[in-house]
Amino acid sequence: MYLLFRYKQWEPSKYYNLGYGEKKIVCAFLHQELEERNKEYEALNNM
Repeated sequence: MYLLFRYKQWEPSKYYNLGYGEKKIVCAFLHQELEERNKEYEALNNM
């Protein structure tokens, strides 16, 4: 949830008010974004 607050400017209540399925989708999307950010970061460091 911290990452949603930090990177997406979500208030904690926005996440907590989601349904179970919506929370799973948000977590999956956030996980995907973090993987993509890490790959970009590694690519920049390997230049």
